[in-house]
Amino acid sequence: MNAIIMGLYEIEEQAGKIMENAEARKQELTEESRKQREDSVVELEKELEGRLTILRSQLEAQTESELEAVVKKNQEQIQQLNARCEKNLDQIAKKIVEKITEV
Repeated sequence: MNAIIMGLYEIEEQAGKIMENAEARKQELTEESRKQREDSVVELEKELEGRLTILRSQLEAQTESELEAVVKKNQEQIQQLNARCEKNLDQIAKKIVEKITEV
């Protein structure tokens, strides 16, 4: 009977060690999983920052290009208006001179 009790005690002791080892392994796996998630988050943040930098650069280049096109178009329109004003100014000046000389 004593041998049976000792056998059961040894089994209980082994079961306790197995449970301790299982708990330790569970903690290791939990920590490993947490670290992997953190690493994944850091990697994703870096990737997103890289993509945002590229998009920001593209947007700035596009904006600059569009702004240059608008400035060029406005300058052309100003030149056309200036030319039209000069042409009309000569005609208006002639009409004024004609009216003055008619009197």
